[in-house]
Amino acid sequence: MQRTIKIKLVEDNDLIETIRIFSKARQYVNDIGFKKKIFNKNKLNKLTYKKIKKLYPNLPTGLIQTARDVASESIKREKCKRHIKVKEFSSVRLDKRNLRVNLEHKLISISSVNGRKKITFQTHRLIEKYKDWKPIAGMLCYKQKQLYLNLVVEKDSPQINLGGIQVEEDILGIDRGVNNILVCSNNLFYNSKHLKKIKGKYQYLKAVLQKKDTKSAKHHLKLLSGKETRFVSDTNHRLSKWIANSDFKVFVLENLKDMKHKNNGRRFNKRLGSWSFKQFETYLKYKAEERQKLVISVNPKYTSQTCSHCGYKDKLNRKRSNFKCLQCRYELHADLNASRNIAELGKPIFSRLLVNQPIVVPMATTSQLIH
Repeated sequence: MQRTIKIKLVEDNDLIETIRIFSKARQYVNDIGFKKKIFNKNKLNKLTYKKIKKLYPNLPTGLIQTARDVASESIKREKCKRHIKVKEFSSVRLDKRNLRVNLEHKLISISSVNGRKKITFQTHRLIEKYKDWKPIAGMLCYKQKQLYLNLVVEKDSPQINLGGIQVEEDILGIDRGVNNILVCSNNLFYNSKHLKKIKGKYQYLKAVLQKKDTKSAKHHLKLLSGKETRFVSDTNHRLSKWIANSDFKVFVLENLKDMKHKNNGRRFNKRLGSWSFKQFETYLKYKAEERQKLVISVNPKYTSQTCSHCGYKDKLNRKRSNFKCLQCRYELHADLNASRNIAELGKPIFSRLLVNQPIVVPMATTSQLIH
């Protein structure tokens, strides 16, 4: 398993210049790739490596190759349809060729335009927590006149005792929605009323500032965007921690990957996109992994139309937030009914996992089987 920790660095002109030149090299590859309509790394390397080496002779070879890789990925992502403009100080991807970190001795060694730089850093709670983990990569960032290293560390995944999990008692279904951020199959609701109020305030302020279109307004928009992002992240962290710390050992989520592509309407998609459901899922997965628990994804199709009591499926069963089965007349909150269906869908997946695997399995193996 992997985690990312943020390390604050003292200001260093060589590292700042390295970021600036790296961004220029990345922009050069972007320009060539867009012009030639190619994103293949080998082809881009033949077209750009010697030229970049001539333009920026002090930029280490490893960083030239990394700039090419990052540019190639961004061109591929845009399918060569949009010309990408790189920021003056974009993040620099670092790997074992140009980064060494000793968390125990608080020492960092980074390649720069002026040779290898050895830097010490101040420790904090998170660094102490992960000091026994192995550093494998990083991102060097320069934002608001401050240098940061986002360091990726890894450790072997803990093993899960599948034999100690009861199918009927330890599985929790979780339905995610717009009106209720989370509804769990054990009758717990997390209402979005407060979240909507805060998000609505941010949306209103952004609309007002966008209309002004002044330099000051644009500055405040950036600050506001940062506040909103931190608010969403903090809420998702608290929700995922609350779920992961519960007595349940298996959490079943619906796969919302293609939900926006359905014919839900522009207004619904806008409301759906106002909250980061994927972020919550990511947070829950790594928090569950630390606690030797599982997260399973299931197809959400018909979970809101199917009766969790008798299994009868009909789109007329649900009317807004109320669910009433036309066959057995069972009635309850629609989101609660969906969460119970989600839990039921997760049970056969877990049962197959229990049969096909040893009693104790690594987390990585279970993830591969589930997906």
